[in-house]
Amino acid sequence: MRPRLGVAYYPEQWPRGRWETDARLMAEAGLAVVRIGEFAWVELEPSAGTFDFGWLDDAIEILVANELAVMLGTPTAAPPAWLIEAHPEILPRRADGRVHPFGHRRHYCPNQPAMREASRRIVAALADRYGTDPRVESWQIDNELMGRCVCAVCRVRFQDWLRERYGSIEALNESWGTAFWSQRYDDFAQIPPPELGTAAATLFRTHAPNPSLALDFRRFTSDSHIAYLRLQVDELRSRGTAQPITTNLMGFKFGEIDYHRLAAELDVVAWDNYPALDRSGHWSGSALAADAMRGLKNKPVWIVEQQVGALGWEILHTPRRGQMRLHTYQAIAHGAELVGYFRWRTARHGTEQHWYGVIDAHGRVGRRYRELAELSKEIDALGDVLAEATVVSPAALLHDYDSRFALQVQPTNPSLAYEESAQRHYEALRTLGIGVDVISPDADLSSYRLVTAANLYVVDESVVASLRAYVEGGGTLVLAPRAGVKDRSNVVPELPFPTLLADLAGVEVADVASLLDDDPVRISGVDGAPDGEFRGWFEQIEPKGAHVLALYAEGDFAETPAVTIHSVGDGRVVYIAGVADLATLRNLYQAVAPDAGLVTAALPDGVECVQLRGQAPLLMFLNHADGERRVSLDGAKRDLITGVEHEQSIRLAPFGVALLAPVRAAVETA
Repeated sequence: MRPRLGVAYYPEQWPRGRWETDARLMAEAGLAVVRIGEFAWVELEPSAGTFDFGWLDDAIEILVANELAVMLGTPTAAPPAWLIEAHPEILPRRADGRVHPFGHRRHYCPNQPAMREASRRIVAALADRYGTDPRVESWQIDNELMGRCVCAVCRVRFQDWLRERYGSIEALNESWGTAFWSQRYDDFAQIPPPELGTAAATLFRTHAPNPSLALDFRRFTSDSHIAYLRLQVDELRSRGTAQPITTNLMGFKFGEIDYHRLAAELDVVAWDNYPALDRSGHWSGSALAADAMRGLKNKPVWIVEQQVGALGWEILHTPRRGQMRLHTYQAIAHGAELVGYFRWRTARHGTEQHWYGVIDAHGRVGRRYRELAELSKEIDALGDVLAEATVVSPAALLHDYDSRFALQVQPTNPSLAYEESAQRHYEALRTLGIGVDVISPDADLSSYRLVTAANLYVVDESVVASLRAYVEGGGTLVLAPRAGVKDRSNVVPELPFPTLLADLAGVEVADVASLLDDDPVRISGVDGAPDGEFRGWFEQIEPKGAHVLALYAEGDFAETPAVTIHSVGDGRVVYIAGVADLATLRNLYQAVAPDAGLVTAALPDGVECVQLRGQAPLLMFLNHADGERRVSLDGAKRDLITGVEHEQSIRLAPFGVALLAPVRAAVETA
């Protein structure tokens, strides 16, 4: 499908006489899709069971008359005051005991019967009216599902969830090891929700929960949101709705819901992309998020919210000039077939008055609108080329939600933080020009030359068997520290670390060191392997068949192996025994890439390269730096955006983009 641009619009927040003007301006800017309705519950159902769809009919008709497709949201993210007044128990109870009050959004528990019934009623009414309406192209369920509730209903539902999972209280006690601290349960009704507070920087929390209990509650909460989404999907489908159904996910850094499981309920994966909210400032953050979302179904995705202007509720952050265009191309390069901006018009009322849209609150056309209109023309000219282009990813990063949830319970060391660890490994590969898919450990690995398991803290025999088959078949597997520490019950197996992975890695962990300072420990490469540094977490490992690539050059583990490589079948396993910084990982991946059949590139700082496969091999270069960059080329290339041919190199302006194809390839630009 040709890439399209869209926008989020809230007609209920603006005078009826303005809707025609807005729709006309959207169409003139080249927008194709408009998302509406996801926060309009009280406008659609002013009181229980009384519906008003007249205004929505008018809004849809105006948009469609301007050849704009409509994505209709179910409005359940913002329950109205009349519902809360009748059923105050709907308000969720957070981990600190506070009740989330009315007056914001997401003020509901997905397990509360009254909330589920009210949601079913409004979704059924919308489905009856618009489920077969050709003017509605697609549906969005709710908005940014999130939150962990510990109310009385959640407690009972959690106990039921455990009963179904374990079958008997004896099996649960055995799995959780409740002999520890006399925690044995006689009945499921005795099991409470765990303490969910954030792990402190100190060595222990006074009310730290049983790790198995804490992991299972996180699974339960994730399943609760998935079940709530499924309730709405089923309601739509049972009434004959045939349009694609999605919901807006929140990228890689959101860690409360198992998106692999949630994505199975959707026709299309959609997500919200706000690069300016990434405080690390690395372009790899939005790239990692994009690849993680695409990897959920290994299909093109929709972005239903992408930053377009200054953003923030109380404190603002403003994107740089040119970044709207840059981030749009980045999203498309990583597999987005729809990029929808948030929002059309800056709000005059409410919390998001400082979250700037395509046009400002005064309603006049300005710089952002004009830039968007030019960008739309540019993308439309490339439409046929981009429609056929797919991402080339010879490497993969494993993303396991059980490991992520378990590390939320016991972070172990700040340097082992799940999101930051994944981003370092991902960025090290991407700065070498290597495409990376982000996938579940259960996915088929056979097509990848290199697979990285940066955070595989939890493993089971099926995952280990899959990794062994991959390596024996000729793949290169990279394991980072704390691999294979826990089983699926968040329990330590009776095996030396890395437990079930030890035989595959060809090493055993003899000792560990966890330091809370940030002082680096040097490692020295052996036989031409690169030097580097570890920080925070260190493991003393003993090779059991593995060959040493690097030694600790200092510290308690000096002169012992720091990085090893183990031949298994036709492939290899690299084990990194400490938390390596970005430069160390980059050098290590560059060293192992040739034997893995990977070609690396020398990219200037801040430049991203995405390989695409279409009518011809394509390269998209994105300059995320605020200064000019020059990129060397391996042959004559033509920039399909400008039409200019480049022989040996190309100059990228600050926040500039180029889409290059070989000069001899017969590529047309529509």
